[in-house]
Amino acid sequence: MSDKNDTDHVVATGGEEEQGKLSFPCTLGIKAMGRQAEDFERMIIDIVAGHVGEESIIEVTCKESSGGKYHSVTCEVKLENRQEMEAIYKTMFDHPDILMTL
Repeated sequence: MSDKNDTDHVVATGGEEEQGKLSFPCTLGIKAMGRQAEDFERMIIDIVAGHVGEESIIEVTCKESSGGKYHSVTCEVKLENRQEMEAIYKTMFDHPDILMTL
């Protein structure tokens, strides 16, 4: 896989108004998208579980793009506080195989 530049990576966690609406503990769907790879789903689960424990992951759904080039993984996860959410998004942002998070 070739190196990507910073403009290839997008993080969308909502604006200030949207962030203020979250109250913890809560259940949140965290989605990561990247290029199709055999271990992409496991990688996302491991990132999320590394911050909240695998027992906090309620459901995992995966989708492949129509052309098969991209893959998305959504983890519905029980978060106890904002710091857990921010840590998950930071780790995903820093990972070279994750192109976008929602």
